[in-house]
Amino acid sequence: MIIASIVIFIVAICFYQSFAYQRMYRYVSAQLSNQADLYCPMAAVILPCKGLDPDFENNLHKLIRQNYGGSPHAFQIIFAVASKDDPAYSVIDKVMRENPQINSKLIVAGIDNRRAQKITNQLEALKHISPQTEVLTFVDSDVIAREDFLAQLVTPLQDKKIGITTGYRFYLPSKFSFPALIRSLWNRLSAWELASEKFAFAWGGAMAIRRETFDEAHIMQVWDKAADDDLSMTTAVKRLGLRVHFVPQCLVVSHGDASWPEVLEWTNRQLILTKVYYPALWLMGVIRAFVMSLWLGVVLTLAFGIVFLHVYKFLPVLLSASLLLVVEIYFLFQSHWLWRELLGQEAGRSPKQQLEFEKAYKNLLWQSAIIVPLAHIVLPVLTLYSVLTNRIRWRGINYELRSPEETVVV
Repeated sequence: MIIASIVIFIVAICFYQSFAYQRMYRYVSAQLSNQADLYCPMAAVILPCKGLDPDFENNLHKLIRQNYGGSPHAFQIIFAVASKDDPAYSVIDKVMRENPQINSKLIVAGIDNRRAQKITNQLEALKHISPQTEVLTFVDSDVIAREDFLAQLVTPLQDKKIGITTGYRFYLPSKFSFPALIRSLWNRLSAWELASEKFAFAWGGAMAIRRETFDEAHIMQVWDKAADDDLSMTTAVKRLGLRVHFVPQCLVVSHGDASWPEVLEWTNRQLILTKVYYPALWLMGVIRAFVMSLWLGVVLTLAFGIVFLHVYKFLPVLLSASLLLVVEIYFLFQSHWLWRELLGQEAGRSPKQQLEFEKAYKNLLWQSAIIVPLAHIVLPVLTLYSVLTNRIRWRGINYELRSPEETVVV
């Protein structure tokens, strides 16, 4: 009876993994085949900056060169920093002076300990948007890729049932590193939820919203004492009965190298922000982590029984339990080609950069396959840890998230 229950348990997990992957595959395929006419109303592009991300200046140029509405005056760019002492300030100022034809502003937001600095920058930038603005887009400085990035991000907003459109990141390590690969894999698995109408979420690195929806959802008030911009916007817009729409064309490569302390800080922040601002999604993650922990416990128990107690009748059950790893690696290979089609479209890569991308992306496949077993240990532990605390660290600042409406700098 116990053995039969274990087999059923393993089959159920494999079925769920297959369903989640196939859902994402069908979604991306449908979106890529849907060649709707580009929709480019007057847009404000808000870019909050703190410090210098990798390739910062080049990404600013990519943003300025966006092909949106056939005119540089079809969108306005507002850069926001906390102070003039921020290293980003002088670089932004230089790029703006080199491109006077672009409608852009650089504003200093100041510091407000009631909320995350990123949101303070965004709220101050919103005070400077043009009265003619119909769409608000929020981007990070390390994510602009293809020349029609903004147009692709905004176009689905023609559908009034869509509240927010979003892109997503793809962490690509440049070398073999367990922590960097764990983060990359965790992030890719999270992306599968973007194809779920129920659990899809906006990502603050690239999201767009109609100005009227932004006002109707009272996002200014939602952000007033918040530590998170994207998940808080997600839940506010979903309360209006509107959807979050993932735009596969806005999937972008992000610098993926990281140490264990950086990865632990990053995963802790992502999970706790989700816990506070999107508890339904976080709870699903906790349940999944518990199931994966249970699976790991079963595998280790069976292995112990075979090796030390010589209960060889456990061997077929252990092999069936190991089937999950086979399924996961299979879908890892399948999704590798799916994402490659999207990530290969990034504009502005030099031949050298393209070769570096191709090499790193090719290596990512076998490297990820190697660390899948390790992920079954690390990821559940990281997820379950988020049950214990509401404290995060973000760009050198420590926050305590007491509620969605109360954030304290500690």
